[in-house]
Amino acid sequence: MGFSRHATTPRREAVDHFTQGVTSLKNAGFAAARGTRDAAAPKVNVVLAKVGLKKPPAPKWPWVAGAVGAGLALGGAAFYLWYRQRSESIGEALLAEELLDEADLDDRVLSEQLVDSVTR
Repeated sequence: MGFSRHATTPRREAVDHFTQGVTSLKNAGFAAARGTRDAAAPKVNVVLAKVGLKKPPAPKWPWVAGAVGAGLALGGAAFYLWYRQRSESIGEALLAEELLDEADLDDRVLSEQLVDSVTR
């Protein structure tokens, strides 16, 4: 018979066409409702936020800026500690060399100066 794949009789063919039509109409209704909901949701949310029934969405950029700032602060602190420790060790080495170069100092004065430089 003609139009339907599964039809064997005219009655069966009519039922198949009707079922296809209902299914197609139902799918079109769902798609229209989904499109209407998606299109109306931003407008409804804006109105609800203005009235005070819904909070506006929080911006995400402060979190990103805070994370970047915290990373920079931690990196700067670590660099400063490394630099200070390195400077102290270089300073102590230079002071020890300078003190050892002076031949007229006795051991007690030398040790007192080293202790003073370390405790400063």
